[in-house]
Amino acid sequence: MNEDLYKLYLKNSLIPKRYLVDIDLLPSKKDKKVFDELKNIKENVVEFVKGGNNLLICSDSPGNGKTTWATKILKSYLENVSDRAWPNNTPALFININSFLNDKRMAMDDPELSEKVKKIEKALKTAKLVVFDDIADKRLTSFENNNLFYWIDYRTANMLSCIYTTNELPPKMETSMDIKLFSRIVKYSYIKEIKDGDHRKAEF
Repeated sequence: MNEDLYKLYLKNSLIPKRYLVDIDLLPSKKDKKVFDELKNIKENVVEFVKGGNNLLICSDSPGNGKTTWATKILKSYLENVSDRAWPNNTPALFININSFLNDKRMAMDDPELSEKVKKIEKALKTAKLVVFDDIADKRLTSFENNNLFYWIDYRTANMLSCIYTTNELPPKMETSMDIKLFSRIVKYSYIKEIKDGDHRKAEF
């Protein structure tokens, strides 16, 4: 991968600054198996994405590495994707659900913000991999459900990979969103549950 191109892809991915640096993770005995599985996905991410696969990283506890793992996998994809031109120069994208939906709502009265949102929405249709962070941290409104369903249904129908993170386990997720959205997320994804507390301690 050309270093300048990688930096461009990384910038356009919208990964938060906190996750641009390597964050070390040390699994407890309880989570060793799931960490090994996530590491395997990270190391084989190009094949994972080519297959149009999806991943749900979930836990009923915050702060134990779900977003860190999602961004590690996203960065690994950007490091290993072929050096070809991409629409919008965005082969992979990070979306914080709350921030994106809030911008979408406010863009109705803000032309400058509207352009930013349109650019992201265009990338959502072309990026081969999208991380949807914090997908079910609260009960979704009708507006939020409809917008998320549109994008997630489009991506799953077109075999475009998604990684979802959430602080809810699937049974509780079902109570926070429309059943169609829940189905697209849960039934089309490999589900990896992190069971223990804070793992941000040593390199993995």
